Amino acid sequence: MAELVFGIASIPGVIDVCVKAGKALFQACDTYREADAALGEMIVRIQMCLARILSQLEVAKELESTLTTEHKDLQKRVLDILLAKLEVITQRVARLTKPTRLGTAKKLKITFLKDALEESIEELESWQRLYEPSWFCWIKLASPAVEIALTNAIHTGPQAASNFNRVARNFRRAFNEPGSESQTVFIRKEGLDGYTETTIPFYSATVAVAPNNSQRLVVDVVASGAGRDKDVRDFARRLRQSDPFVSGLLSCKGVVRHADKAGFSFLFRVPEGYTVIRSLRQLLLSGQMHHSLSDRFEMARQLANAVYYVHLYGFVHKNIRPETILCLGKTDEGGLPSTSCLVGFHVIRNADGMTYPVIDRSWETDLYKHPLRQGNHVDYFVMQHDIYSLGVCLLEIGMWEPFVIYDSPEGAAQRSNALCVAKDELEFFDASALKDHLVALSRSSVLTAKMGTKYSKVVEMCLTCLDEGNMYFGDQQEFQDEDGVSVGVRYIEKVLGALNGISL
Repeated sequence: MAELVFGIASIPGVIDVCVKAGKALFQACDTYREADAALGEMIVRIQMCLARILSQLEVAKELESTLTTEHKDLQKRVLDILLAKLEVITQRVARLTKPTRLGTAKKLKITFLKDALEESIEELESWQRLYEPSWFCWIKLASPAVEIALTNAIHTGPQAASNFNRVARNFRRAFNEPGSESQTVFIRKEGLDGYTETTIPFYSATVAVAPNNSQRLVVDVVASGAGRDKDVRDFARRLRQSDPFVSGLLSCKGVVRHADKAGFSFLFRVPEGYTVIRSLRQLLLSGQMHHSLSDRFEMARQLANAVYYVHLYGFVHKNIRPETILCLGKTDEGGLPSTSCLVGFHVIRNADGMTYPVIDRSWETDLYKHPLRQGNHVDYFVMQHDIYSLGVCLLEIGMWEPFVIYDSPEGAAQRSNALCVAKDELEFFDASALKDHLVALSRSSVLTAKMGTKYSKVVEMCLTCLDEGNMYFGDQQEFQDEDGVSVGVRYIEKVLGALNGISL
């Protein structure tokens, strides 16, 4: 089946072949739907995943005319990967679904089929994680006709696909200019009356819990000077219906202006049922480990994904560090919280594409900034500066040791031994030397022994993203699409794709 792709020039043609292969897999799975309860659940998972994928592909057929040459090339390569996976999965299932009369043999075959289906689910979900970031980019850039395609998919598709397409339509509409009747994003402080606020250790935000535990909000304080009212309003409006499980960004309920005009607070909604809210810094300091190394890789993927969506929404973050990464969990889950989201947006992109400079001279924040943006530098930020910060965080996540330690949540920050830097060494106070030291750590066995070579390469790529010798990120023009939003096809391939391709 895969050989047919080489003779198909158009994206719709490739999609038609993928859809046909997906439907064939549906049929192959039906053979054992009633054979075993656990097997039936796995088949449902596969079919839900396929339904979502096939729905996305049908919408993608409407986008070809709006894509750049580079985007088309990326989509074809990604679709080729899907087709190859569908073919392998279908053959794998077909080999195991031949009927047998022997009871023992049948039970053994079901066991093998469970393993095959679990592997198939992982492969489909892995492909979906690779495809979705570029798909959302295309949704944003497409002609207005894409709204019709999304609306049709919402009304005609199965529920899992309909809900996802509704998220996509909300994302698309976030970039529409608001009408005069649009609801304001600014909320009076009295709107939080009756809420109980608790601090988030090692971060300035608080969690506000509504009466009867009906709602939880992250109250994220932003200093004065981070942006004009218009920019703050645009940021809050775009994230009003953000889905944290897709973008890694909490939806924004609104903004509260401080009475003393010394800043404002974003109010971010915590997903229903998530009552455990901890900063990544708190997790690193706790010494508690993930139940599985896979969970740590998933945390890294979620963080890298969130960085992508910040820029897809049209902003820079500038403040990515473990204190501004929230990890959410449910009380009954046990272990470390499983869902990671970015908060701490301390700089807002304004209308001309630049950002307001906010100076922070503390070493513990400089540690996560590129040398060109540390200390007294008040220049403007681009996506590569956030990618560098991501690299430092990925290094820390991979080592699972905090670079910054505190005697108490309110105490002064101190360097930890995990940085492998002596207190009297000058390199810690030299921005360029510190960067070189972090790059060396990313190449060392300190990281590779824990996370492997592929992960280490991603960390190194992020840390060197502004180096002239970096063939993927060195040229800033590579990250400018026609709308001036720093997203970058290469980030999808070289960072998200590489992390997504790591399997244990």
